[in-house]
Amino acid sequence: MERKWWLVIAGCITHAVNTGFSYFGMSAFFPSFEREFGWSRTAISGAFSLARVESGILGPIEGYLTDRVGAHRMLFVGLVICTLGFLALSWVDSLPMLYVVIVLGIVLGSSLGYNMPISVLIAKVFRERRSLAFGIFRMGPGISGPLVPLVGWVIALWGWRAAATLSAIIIFSIGFPIALFINRIYHREEAAMAKSDVASARSQRSRAPSNDPQFTLGQALHHKTFWFLSTAMALRHMVTEGVSVHFVILLVDRGWSTEAASSLLGLSALIGAPARVGMGWLGDLLDKRRLMMGLLLALSFSVLLMGYTAQAVIFTPCMIIYSLSYGGLASLQDPIRADYFGTKAFATIQGMSRSVQTAGTFIGPVLAGFLYDLTKSYMIAFGIFAIASLGATLLMFLAKAPESRI
Repeated sequence: MERKWWLVIAGCITHAVNTGFSYFGMSAFFPSFEREFGWSRTAISGAFSLARVESGILGPIEGYLTDRVGAHRMLFVGLVICTLGFLALSWVDSLPMLYVVIVLGIVLGSSLGYNMPISVLIAKVFRERRSLAFGIFRMGPGISGPLVPLVGWVIALWGWRAAATLSAIIIFSIGFPIALFINRIYHREEAAMAKSDVASARSQRSRAPSNDPQFTLGQALHHKTFWFLSTAMALRHMVTEGVSVHFVILLVDRGWSTEAASSLLGLSALIGAPARVGMGWLGDLLDKRRLMMGLLLALSFSVLLMGYTAQAVIFTPCMIIYSLSYGGLASLQDPIRADYFGTKAFATIQGMSRSVQTAGTFIGPVLAGFLYDLTKSYMIAFGIFAIASLGATLLMFLAKAPESRI
């Protein structure tokens, strides 16, 4: 096996640990906040949604720093911030403090140390089989499933404050040695790529020009494809963020225990793992845009029925379809961006795209919480999510590949 695939495997493992605690696992804290502090679901959802605003406000800056400072260095910065965020979570005693801890600690650290830098490293190292590489990396959230019931179990046994402290310890203990490993591999691959680029430059006159696009941020922003793609992903995130944040509490309302609901959320993540790898593999063979359109249609169908029925015979198959669609979409959005705009300013373009996506990621959880507080039901919210997914399908149809900038 080529050395660079170990970078992907290591990235997948650390992504799994981070997602299990920082993303899916955070939903397990939701009922505890509601019970202990008496906060409304709209208020608690706002903390999760505001965390997504961090990606929009700081995304371009994070991308710029990653491109300039180096993705391999940002791994360590983000790891420390995320760890301190979970330690601070164990001391939360007010709603404003919850907001600050989640936004400027857990989510900022996750973004700086996991999502963006590892995505950049993979995009740069892999010029062939890029979608499969991203699919394996994005399988991390899928195999993070067992960590979600672990969080729910610790909360039930020792309380949510102990669970937050344990999360910090596990994240740092696993994340630091993996970051060192990724850093070492990338330096070796970087040296190998430099030699290859020198050889390519020497034979430039004897070869046809490369078809690999190399857009700057300014060039990408002036192309309508960037806006179609980013807006489609904003609507997709609106749906998946809204469902993920309210998944556990929705099932608790329907008679499930917190532990059982957390376990089903973990199972949902695990089910999506094969789709992340499978769609990554297919993305190297077929049209990524059309694959994403099909997945968005399946997402719309599943979310609609999940919100309108509590019957296990209907809810469970729809949850499986939702999980597979979610997983496939997650693995394709980065490689299609790299295919469309290249890797020259990948992190900066990705950060700006996240700014557009912020509207959807913020609206999703808050809208679901607000409509529940208003109607005591998630039916209307999930119906809106289904319509939003259809809108994303149309935008993906319009998001055709731009002409290459060499």
